[in-house]
Amino acid sequence: MSLLTQERHGAVLTVRVRNEPFNFMTGHLLAELSDTVARADRDPTVRAVVLASAVPGVFIGHYDIEELLAGAEAGGMEVPARLAPAPLRLVGALGRLPGMRGLLERTPVAGLQALLAFHDVVRRIQNSDKVYVAAIDGTALGGGFELALACDVRIMSDGRYGIGLMEIAFGLLPGGGGSQLLARTVGPGRALEQLLEGRLFTPAAALEAGLVHHVVPADEVTEYASRTATRLARRPPGSVRAVKQAVHRGGSSGLGRGLAMERALFLALVSRRSTQSALRRYLEDLRTHRRVIGGDVAAFVENRLPAWQSGTATEAETR
Repeated sequence: MSLLTQERHGAVLTVRVRNEPFNFMTGHLLAELSDTVARADRDPTVRAVVLASAVPGVFIGHYDIEELLAGAEAGGMEVPARLAPAPLRLVGALGRLPGMRGLLERTPVAGLQALLAFHDVVRRIQNSDKVYVAAIDGTALGGGFELALACDVRIMSDGRYGIGLMEIAFGLLPGGGGSQLLARTVGPGRALEQLLEGRLFTPAAALEAGLVHHVVPADEVTEYASRTATRLARRPPGSVRAVKQAVHRGGSSGLGRGLAMERALFLALVSRRSTQSALRRYLEDLRTHRRVIGGDVAAFVENRLPAWQSGTATEAETR
């Protein structure tokens, strides 16, 4: 079953994510996103893409903790960061062979395949001659916020919810490009402080920090994003690509090198027992919340996430 729905209006492609109840990022979703972005890249009639959610109250959630844990525990050993590039290169090479990607997704290296797919989506978006607009209409944590950061324009609806990267609370760092994308968005100094704090931003705070470009009334975000995409779709594709390359590559070490470093560090951290213990506790917290309250994302963010963000929920495990 597809987790994406697509609508086409002129030169604008709108892609909506539906993975209820929390719209978690998964390997399946990343594979679909990778294919969708690749197809859009090859289609000269698509000039802009809007990424949105079909699940009320959430844009796209963090990576599915159950899936992340299963992949991390399947390795059975801690992987030093200096050795992490080797298995990543091997899985990447195998994944490029015809028919191999689907097979890899059913093996213990599925998590590595998903990590590579995530970075592939980020690179494709940033190197594309299409304009990507994120319509953030609810909570966006971890991978969901990283995907938004990869987009060229971010439109956020007003409301009582937050966006941010709080992976440090689980003994991790952002693995979907967040360390690189955030530093390129707000500068290394601010990015470092935000990542260390694991801070969540309200719409007003996100706008002030430069994390999003516009905050609009809740019932207007999709229309506003569509209008923005329609307007920017009129820009010459060659100029769009040139502007994006000048901004993303100029004056930096290059996104590709930064992403390679990030995924090696992520693999090293997620293979640690202390990190896996923290993730298991968070997963149990999610399950308990769902049994008691149901799929109310806003309630979980308001009532339970502060303890994780502050570190009080898992002080011992992540040392």
